[in-house]
Amino acid sequence: MPLIQEKLAPPPLPISLVARPRLNDHFVLDERVRVLLVMAPPGYGKSTLVAERLPALEQTASWLRLDACDDEPARFAAYFAAALARLCREHLAVSLPAVDDALPFDAQLEAWLAGLPAEASPCRLVIDEFEHIRHPTILEGLAHWLRHQPRWLTLTLVSRSRPALGLPAMRLRGELEEIDVAQLALDQEEAQTLCAEQLSFPPTRVSLERALRLTEGWPMALTWLIERTTTRAGFDALLERLSGAHPDFVAWFDDLLNASLDASDQELLLRLGVLERFSPPLVARLLDGDRVTQRLEALEQTGLFLHRPDPHDQWCRFHVLFAQYLRHRRHELSLDTQRRLHGRASQAWLALGDPALALAQAIEADDPDALVALIEDQGPYLLAHGHFALLARALATLGEPRVGASPRLTLIHGWVSHAQYQFNRTAQAIGWIEAQLDEPAWQELAAEFATLRAQLAINQGDAERAAPLAEHALTLPARYLAATPVSAGAILCESRFVQGHLEESLTRIQAVEQEARHIGDDQLMLWALCHHSETLVAQGRLQAAFDIQERAFAHIEHCVLDRLPVAEFLYRIRSQLLWEWHRLDEAEQAALAGIAVLDNQGEHWTLQCHVVLAKVAQARGDQAQCADHIRRIRKILADGDYHIDWRANAHATLLAWWQANDDRDAVARWLQEAPPAEPDTASNHFAQANVRNHARALMLLGHTDEARALLETLETQTRRFGLVTDANRNRLCLAALEWQCGHEAAALAHMASALELASRTALIGSFLRLGKPLVDMLGALLEDGGLDELSRARAERLIELAGRQRDFGRAVRLMLDDTVIADIVARPDVPELIRTSPLTRREWQILGLIHAGLSNEQIAEQLSVAPTTVKTHIRSLYQKQNIRRREEAIALAGDLLTRIQGE
Repeated sequence: MPLIQEKLAPPPLPISLVARPRLNDHFVLDERVRVLLVMAPPGYGKSTLVAERLPALEQTASWLRLDACDDEPARFAAYFAAALARLCREHLAVSLPAVDDALPFDAQLEAWLAGLPAEASPCRLVIDEFEHIRHPTILEGLAHWLRHQPRWLTLTLVSRSRPALGLPAMRLRGELEEIDVAQLALDQEEAQTLCAEQLSFPPTRVSLERALRLTEGWPMALTWLIERTTTRAGFDALLERLSGAHPDFVAWFDDLLNASLDASDQELLLRLGVLERFSPPLVARLLDGDRVTQRLEALEQTGLFLHRPDPHDQWCRFHVLFAQYLRHRRHELSLDTQRRLHGRASQAWLALGDPALALAQAIEADDPDALVALIEDQGPYLLAHGHFALLARALATLGEPRVGASPRLTLIHGWVSHAQYQFNRTAQAIGWIEAQLDEPAWQELAAEFATLRAQLAINQGDAERAAPLAEHALTLPARYLAATPVSAGAILCESRFVQGHLEESLTRIQAVEQEARHIGDDQLMLWALCHHSETLVAQGRLQAAFDIQERAFAHIEHCVLDRLPVAEFLYRIRSQLLWEWHRLDEAEQAALAGIAVLDNQGEHWTLQCHVVLAKVAQARGDQAQCADHIRRIRKILADGDYHIDWRANAHATLLAWWQANDDRDAVARWLQEAPPAEPDTASNHFAQANVRNHARALMLLGHTDEARALLETLETQTRRFGLVTDANRNRLCLAALEWQCGHEAAALAHMASALELASRTALIGSFLRLGKPLVDMLGALLEDGGLDELSRARAERLIELAGRQRDFGRAVRLMLDDTVIADIVARPDVPELIRTSPLTRREWQILGLIHAGLSNEQIAEQLSVAPTTVKTHIRSLYQKQNIRRREEAIALAGDLLTRIQGE
């Protein structure tokens, strides 16, 4: 039989290849391991992985790539013999014994086994696309082969489905190595490398992490995103449209199903598509008919996008894009069938103790009475577990007339809209309540309604009205939401915080923590810990605040709260604190984690985290990244109505951006539209921040007398209310203002006070935000010699950090500006090798970042490439410039940087 030689060679590697050395441990040639199984649905790069890793690891292998025609014993035997013969000839320098083609398959295998040497150096026989093999004769023969396979040979199977070769027994004996979907999904580093190699402007880290979440790291989907965009904005826009219902994916999934399943199995998939996850018992509740478990197992064997998150559990789920495709195709079922399936699924999930999934199904079942009953019955649980978006969808399905007629639904509507910052809708709910409060059914929830009114008041910045409402709620019995007294206590605590009574707020919040723990409200307990931390920050006790946050993280881990929206509160305040301590990498990680928590809640929730990311990018001198976050911040602000706390924080970052870009027109426009400055009532950190924003804007516009008056009034308030952190920041503003006015003595006095306060607050980020004037003022203070030992050490440390920041900014300028590079190369006084062995743009970038003091890992993060890629570029750079050590590269970059015009 003539053989196709192309099937006996590894597949060609794609042009945009991403090396995956993190999987090397799975490729160790160990005589105990008989089989390496690489198993995943199509598009995960299984064959590419093996074809790329084996040469990289210098492992000898012979290949056999199968197709559907090879599921016939004689044909398979011919190809198997050819692959084995090539391995013997090229690796073992022996010939495979000739075997009569007429012999049965198992007899041929016996003859080949007998002809193989007992000892040889380790090697592999790779069989690709093994999912095509289902013939029992072939499978039985290969299972026999594996029992007697020489120890020096590892059979490497690449397959969409799990081969029936007795692998479970081999796993128990330690003879099986496996690479599955979880390992094959691209991680962040690999995705960064893929983007950097194909895009001139790779997406931001926020966008890339979101893409990884939405695709679950599926390489084919990520490649689809990358190949269809050229800009960051284009990537973000396409990411918004990414769905399994996109025509490209629909067509691809259609072809896949038509090639893999018959009509009855396709209908079974569509029925299963109503479920987010499922198990055989759940499927039996949902579907009619016999052999449901066997049919489910058969589906799993097809190698489609059906995953077991825990291989030791019976629960399965579809890949998120495949699940979206199945929902898109659900119209092929009749409406009655769809409704019946959703209704059964809702009842099944409720019986299994998962009200959230039950509600998601009830929304689709088109049964308003059942939906109302479920929301009213399970509303307290769903609120306590943060299912706000789901509840909002359910209430929208019912419509306002139905919601407004029920006191319980109205209460839930009020809390859900509050949680989503839709305070106008919260006010709408309160309007419904006040119109019907005389009715007995509504009077029954008086405590809950008073608490909701108090919450709206605090969100509107009216602590004076919120406090008595909360106190009134505490005098009434809670009849529906058990956490109402604790919630009212938390609002009262927040009111005292806003009013500047920090010690009373601390006392009350500790009581709220105890009560939340007592009633088992884990979400409220987490909120209380976060608020405790915020209060300590306001008092200038940042280390104590950090310690409370550590308790909160332990609480999240213990109670598995990491996906609740309230978890973002913790990540946000952690990122803010870390930025202030100039721990930029950790601050960035915390902010990204906060955005990940809110991925399904909508971008408007992520405002604070984007603010931190903009501050981190600006502190690094990364104008491109900062510009992207500023764009997002402005868009989010325009689309929502936020508490002054959030707006003041965002406005401070916008002002810093405009200052860096000398955009005084933007500052002037902001000053006209900004929330009014009320320094006489600035009793909390956000009111202080808002007034400080006004002062900064006035300074930028040259109105220094007005700015000074605002800051001096703020200082009075910080002393009155014990706002130590704000006092520290105000002193820094005053120092900058007086320095700007040429009042050196006053400026240095304020800076000395700021240094003294920093011995309590440990602020760094707020100091560094001053830029060059900070170094000049600190230098003058050190020269004067009037600082105490602790303040002197802090000043020296700040000067060092400011110098690094300045060097980094210059390095980033070198990294991004082609005209600067051209200017350097054109100079007659640069080293000869710069002209004769020109660096690539990437090598220029890396040289600049080496000079900025970044490690290889940090450079990789900055450039969105793998560390191995950075090492390759550094090796090339060193060879071109005859460099042997990193110190020489730093010296070369420093010399070149001095030649930048205007520096």
